Amino acid sequence: MKAHLVLRKGSFALKARADWPDTGMTVIAGPSGAGKSSLLRAIAGLERAQGEAEIAGHVVQGEGVFVPAHRRRIAWISQHDDVFAPLSVRANLAFAQRHGAPGGPAVEEIAARFGLAGRMAQTAGTLSGGQKQRLILARALLSNPRLLALDEPFLALDLEARHRMLALLQEMCTVRKLPVLFVSHDFDTLTQLADFMLYMQGGAVVAQGPLNTLLLDERLPFAARADACVVLTATAMGHGKADMLNRLEVAGVCLLVPGRAMPRGRQVRLRLRASDVSLSRQDVASSIVNAVPVTVRKLLCGDMPGAPGPGLVHVVLDLHGAPLLARITSHSASAMKLAAGDRVHALIKASALGNGKA
Repeated sequence: MKAHLVLRKGSFALKARADWPDTGMTVIAGPSGAGKSSLLRAIAGLERAQGEAEIAGHVVQGEGVFVPAHRRRIAWISQHDDVFAPLSVRANLAFAQRHGAPGGPAVEEIAARFGLAGRMAQTAGTLSGGQKQRLILARALLSNPRLLALDEPFLALDLEARHRMLALLQEMCTVRKLPVLFVSHDFDTLTQLADFMLYMQGGAVVAQGPLNTLLLDERLPFAARADACVVLTATAMGHGKADMLNRLEVAGVCLLVPGRAMPRGRQVRLRLRASDVSLSRQDVASSIVNAVPVTVRKLLCGDMPGAPGPGLVHVVLDLHGAPLLARITSHSASAMKLAAGDRVHALIKASALGNGKA
């Protein structure tokens, strides 16, 4: 998918060129006022921008072409969306299906997936905040869109409810193979969901690429954060009944993760914080059960972009082609005489991986 759009609103000018995958979840990130919502609204056709846009192989805007928002098959959900309060849950869902594109999921299937099956006759206005959000998302999927566009719709939910909604969103969009483009200010949401990132400043997309590439991009604010991290995909390979540890394969190595048994073959998203990774020259016995060989790619320290602060160093590592990030003290980096190209062992706390999304 791609867009090259120009939009002027008072003193603000959007001049954005973006190209992102037709699959998976893409986040639009950046500081407040960067133009994230304006870009999303322009792609959805809710703002009449100049330029070109192509969604899932369909040109929705270009020379002599402007497909109106209601015909773009983009399901839009914002912070301010609400249910049709006087209607029942069933009527809300039926409306979305009736006005959507053919080939979408069945109402009963979606209702069951979203925990709404027992509330079909209930008036939508009497639902709790979390139930309303599930209904809104269910309606969006029933419309059978080509793209789901989200402008931070779950900000009003508490952290636990938000995590449940994000997990449900990810599960359903993976099952439906529905691409998602979403705006987020929240680093936790970004790292929980995103596969690809568009980073905006001053109305322009200044960086775009796979999530980890931008999380480690020294020009951007993520590498220097206290909770700086990378996100890796692991595959569940088995569970030890004696030690209650799941065996997860990541980039050809095994990581041990405590918790209930995961189904073999299940794909798990691991968020590995730099603060949960330490380094050793040798593979030594310790309370840290995950010790994997890695290569040092670079050290970020002092006043360098991406450095974590005085007395600390970020070490960018390579694990068989997958990135890792470790935060250690400047003293340790000096004592170990670390340099780019060195082979060391990354020690990853298993307790930090306890729920599969550390």
